[in-house]
Amino acid sequence: MKRRSLLTGLALGAVACRRGAPAKPTSPRIVSLAPGITDTLFEIGAGAQVIARSDYCDFPVEVERLPKVGTSLTPNYELITRLAPSLIVGEDGAAARRRELEALGPTLLLPWLTLEEIVKGVRALGVRTQRETSGNALADRLQQELGVVPPADGPRVLLVIGYQPGKLDEIWFIRENSLHAAALHAAGARNAVTDRVQGLPRLSPEQVVALDPDAIFVLTLPGRAQPEALRSWQQLTPLRAVKNQKIELVEAPEAYVHGPRILSLVPRLAAAVTRARAGG
Repeated sequence: MKRRSLLTGLALGAVACRRGAPAKPTSPRIVSLAPGITDTLFEIGAGAQVIARSDYCDFPVEVERLPKVGTSLTPNYELITRLAPSLIVGEDGAAARRRELEALGPTLLLPWLTLEEIVKGVRALGVRTQRETSGNALADRLQQELGVVPPADGPRVLLVIGYQPGKLDEIWFIRENSLHAAALHAAGARNAVTDRVQGLPRLSPEQVVALDPDAIFVLTLPGRAQPEALRSWQQLTPLRAVKNQKIELVEAPEAYVHGPRILSLVPRLAAAVTRARAGG
């Protein structure tokens, strides 16, 4: 009840401010609540319209001057209201605060997981920011470069992200219905996990052994790809990837964001796929 009262007060205050203003700005004032969407806005030439970012946006470097206002799940309502955005954008989801955000201003929450969803979302952002031509061009490029059927003889790869060296009790993998899986397909590999997972994409070591992929690629941030990081994986001796030495660390900061930078991941993965194919 308290939060609803606060939101009502903030919304009424925002309306009063708008009524007292002489005119609406001609260019959108955008609050972006997701790193992938922020990346996209700058990529299509709408970066100058972004006035605030999520707590996790750190690219491009220009965003560092912008205030942080939470996420779609945990927005800073008071700060967003003070910024008086003409558009709030973020990723849609069951836990997204759609109703609360809509009370603060025009809100666009986009499905943002699969290639199809992101292509559609990029086009929508182009329209809403008056960058329709560049938005469509980026959407077309994503579709053309990532909308690839993996080769039937491509290696079965378990793609892992967010791995902490020395801990294999909880393995976060790339689901088939994701932008990252599309990048893996474009690189010439098949995803070892073929189910379209809807919940948290986690596996136990026992489940990995049951999958027995041809290769395992561990996506890491720069500076974390140390040889000792492979030791815990090498303890899973039943795996063919261990026996054939097909476990590889891939430095890929672009893999940690669901946005257009994923395109630069494809050649990195393609090189790893070529090495995985070598020597059977």
